[in-house]
Order: sequence, then structure tokens, then C-alpha cells
Amino acid sequence: MVLPLHILKLRRHPVIFNVTKFLLPIALISITILSCRKEVELEQPAYQQKMVVDGYIETGQPAHVFLTMSSPFLTHYDSVSIRASFLNYAKITLSSSLGEEEVLTLFRENSFFPPYVYKSVHIKGEEGVQYQIKVEGMGQILKAETTIPPAVEIVGTRFVEISDTTGFWEFAIDAPDRESLYLFTRVKSSYAEENFHPSFNPVSLVKASQSGPVWHRLLRTSEFGLYLRDAESTFYGMYEQFEYDRRDTLKLIVGTIDSASYRVLESLFADRANHENPFAFNGNTIETNIEGGIGRWTGVGFKEVAVLFN
Repeated sequence: MVLPLHILKLRRHPVIFNVTKFLLPIALISITILSCRKEVELEQPAYQQKMVVDGYIETGQPAHVFLTMSSPFLTHYDSVSIRASFLNYAKITLSSSLGEEEVLTLFRENSFFPPYVYKSVHIKGEEGVQYQIKVEGMGQILKAETTIPPAVEIVGTRFVEISDTTGFWEFAIDAPDRESLYLFTRVKSSYAEENFHPSFNPVSLVKASQSGPVWHRLLRTSEFGLYLRDAESTFYGMYEQFEYDRRDTLKLIVGTIDSASYRVLESLFADRANHENPFAFNGNTIETNIEGGIGRWTGVGFKEVAVLFN
């Protein structure tokens, strides 16, 4: 049935009245809010910079220490500010439980930025030895110590397929007889043309109560997590998160660390993982084993570099 035109007009009137009734207050409120808008400037409280240590020593390798100054939260970061934060005039003294002592030498390396690192020349890491560093600079003195634990052997590897072309690499170690093991894994992809770097969630705990070979899965670190300049142009830019191409060849280092280093690195990488997840909330603080400052000093024990390929 078709309604007469005058009835259609009568039925439209209430609708028009109601829409106008609701739109008018909203428009008035919006105009009021826009007219009252005010620029807000955040005032940052007084901030005292601290030295930040990123240092490690591995089996058979010299000590490496990167030294920077901490920055307040609202700092604008660019290449100039980052370069200014690096300390290249501090004194770092390395000593060991074997009675060795050496002042580290500053080297320039162009593989990272800022391109400076403090290294030992004569002292190389040895399994079971304790190493101390003393950092003097900016009117501050920092101290830290670490131990290189006994290394573990990789007793098995396997590739777990996810699709025809991708999957996950896994490795196994024997469970410890008495004390727990703390692992720190690093990996290097041939296809991605990258240097050794920590895998995603690279630290893990292996308890003595576990039996048989203990398997661990290697998760690929995102290109954004590696802070590459053009992450989307890398080989894995369009791959699913964490997965590797089955044709890729990986080099793997399974290192052991002490409990203090494990606590520090676990908090550090948990914080980084949460930064990459916009829905995550991390209320935990980043741990440190640096007395008087911020950062980490880590001893790493390892026996071999494993090559993984299909």
C-alpha cells in the first residue's frame, strides 16, 4: 500500500525535530571545547645523569664495554644527542680472580653507532674465573663483577615446519645434574645478512629437576627490535613474526651466564618485548648489577658456534 503524500510529511516531522534536538547541543559543546583549548607544557623535574654500562666478557674473547650517559624521559633523540651521550674519556680497569689487571683501550668500530667501544687487549675470558670492572668518569665511580660459568654442549637440533617454506629451529642441551643453568642465546641469519644478536627472549632457566634433553625454540627477533634504519626492506620484512625461512642458514651461540646476569638480562629483554607490543603493560623496573650506576656486566661461557641448515 502506498501512503498519501500528506501522511508521509506528517511522519517526517518528529524525526527532523528529534535530530535537531540532539545535534544542536553537541555542536554547542564542540564549539565551547575548541574555543577553550590551551597549550600544555610539561615541566620535567631536575634530573641527574648516571653512567650506563653495557659490558660483557666471553670465553676466549676480550672484554667489551660500551659507556654512555643516561638521559631524561623527554629528551629529543637524534644522531647528535646520541653521540653526545657516549663517554670516550673514562678510565675502565678490568681485573680478575687470577690476579690479572688491565686498563681497557678505546677502539673505533663502524659496525654500530656511536662507533666506540672499550676493549681489553691482554685479558681474555676464562671459564670459572671472576671478573671485576671499575669505571671512573664524570666524577663518578662504578663497580661490577661477574663470572664466566662452565659452558654447555648442544646435543641436538631440529627444524619444526609451520608452512612449506617457514618454521622454527630448536636446540637441545642436557639437563644439569645439580645447580640450575642460565642460558643466553644469540643467533645470526645468512639470509638477513646480520651480525650475531640475541634471539627473541634469549635468556632461559634450566632447572636440575628437569630430565632428559631440554629443548629450546629459537624465535627470530623482529627487524624493528634490531633498530635497523630500514627494517621493512630486509629479507624477513614481510615474514610472519618469529619464523625463519627453512632455506636459511643460521649460526647459533648458546652461552651460559650467572644468576645475577640472568636477572638483569631477563628484565631488559622483557622491557624491550613490551615496547614492541602496544597492548602490553610493564610495571617492572629494569634490573642492574652495576654498583653506583645503571646497566649490566655479563660473563658468558660457550664452547662452539653451531651451524643450522636443512
